[in-house]
Amino acid sequence: MKAIESIIKEKQSGNFIFKPDQKFYETVKINQKRWGQIFRDEVSLSIDEAKAIATFFNVPITEFLK
Repeated sequence: MKAIESIIKEKQSGNFIFKPDQKFYETVKINQKRWGQIFRDEVSLSIDEAKAIATFFNVPITEFLK
């Protein structure tokens, strides 16, 4: 399973279903098109993108190495 998809599934609960919004894109500094490519595993994450996503989801960056 892809690391990002796995992280999102772990963070989701009955009260929280992750759906990227403008605030998310601005916070992680990744545009919508790039996020889709990353999520679908079509492109690799840069170090800066991995740090931003890890910070947003409050997970260690090492989660992306699995």
